[in-house]
Amino acid sequence: MTESRFANEGDDTLAADGAASAAATKTPARSWYALAILTVTFMIAQTDRLALSILMEPIKREMHLSDKQLGLLAGLAFAAFYMTLGIPLARLADRSSRVKLISACLGLWSIMVALTGMARNFPQLFLARMGVGIGEAGCIPSSHSLISDLFTPRRRTLAMSIFQTGSVAGQAGGLFVIGLLAQHFGWRLSLQIVGLAGLPLALLAVLTMREPPRPKTKAQTRESAWSAISALARRRTFVNLALGYGLSTFCTSGLQQWTPTFLIRSFGLNMAQVGAWAGASVALGGILGTLSGGVVATWLVTRRPRWEPWIPAAAYALAWPCYTLLYLSPTVWMALAMKAIAGYFAAGGAAVAWSAVQSLTEPHRRATAASIVLFISSLLGMGLGPYLIGFVSDVLTARIGPEGLRYALALTCGLLAWATLHYALSARRQPSDTAR
Repeated sequence: MTESRFANEGDDTLAADGAASAAATKTPARSWYALAILTVTFMIAQTDRLALSILMEPIKREMHLSDKQLGLLAGLAFAAFYMTLGIPLARLADRSSRVKLISACLGLWSIMVALTGMARNFPQLFLARMGVGIGEAGCIPSSHSLISDLFTPRRRTLAMSIFQTGSVAGQAGGLFVIGLLAQHFGWRLSLQIVGLAGLPLALLAVLTMREPPRPKTKAQTRESAWSAISALARRRTFVNLALGYGLSTFCTSGLQQWTPTFLIRSFGLNMAQVGAWAGASVALGGILGTLSGGVVATWLVTRRPRWEPWIPAAAYALAWPCYTLLYLSPTVWMALAMKAIAGYFAAGGAAVAWSAVQSLTEPHRRATAASIVLFISSLLGMGLGPYLIGFVSDVLTARIGPEGLRYALALTCGLLAWATLHYALSARRQPSDTAR
């Protein structure tokens, strides 16, 4: 009975997406406008999320913190509520206005970033970072759900890739802007400036964006959260995609948080130099990789859908050795070059992986599916990744000296091989899950 109902829901989803594709040969301008707003929102989210990474050294000196405590701030403090509230907020997005939810969340996390710059001790920093996580928890699942309803299946991968460029631009531009501000005004004022910069966009989004209609299906759109999660958990393709993305995020998110500190400690760069050069390498590799992944996937997936999960498998397999060489590089220029190349492959793989998640999900479960993937990636990547790297760095530094962080980062890169395995397993199961 359950399998029959699942099959009917899958047919409804395919029919809804197919009807939408046939009805809309040209994407309306309002869809591209909404995509632009969502992309800039994602850019601000990444900037605010990674702001602490380039400021770790001055915060450590002022508050006399260990690398383990810095890892807690960069990871678990943010991820605790980010992953806990992700699914409830996604269920709210599946049933109510996603535009209003995104605007409210953007306003909340912007204020909390500004408050981070006013913290006077470790507990206050921790609580402020938790507040940033609460706000950002409602951003990505709601945005993915909106994009899936704004664009036809044929253009969805490209739209999702454009949206992912917001993440890369936020990392690149954010590193540059925060590094420059911190070098001239200090870490506190730089956080206050970048935090409050998000408030005007929150107002613009709620006043000018329209909530698109959701595709109609025969499935019960008021199903419980547990029913939606159970249905998704029965699909091995989805489960392996979520595990692959979570493991790859464990590596890449932890590396993102600690790479600026690595460049400062191992090569003697200042914050402005790290912001400029690291930001440039992220922009060069990440934006090109994200757009390349979208273009390649659009061309391949229309011919053979099972290519969608194979692309991230290949991308992360190539990113693994490049990341390892980054942290074993003897010169800063080799490290920056490897950072750009590794970022190219990782960004392309991540963009296509998100599109694959949406392709395997019914319209009334898309935000829920995105929140499940974010929950796993938050737990493994944003929560444990930075903390464990900081913990291993403290252990290795006590044994081998100042280069302990370098080898802690290099060891972490091996997790990309494990992530690649799950993407490959997802690709093998994709035809049977799609047929169902």
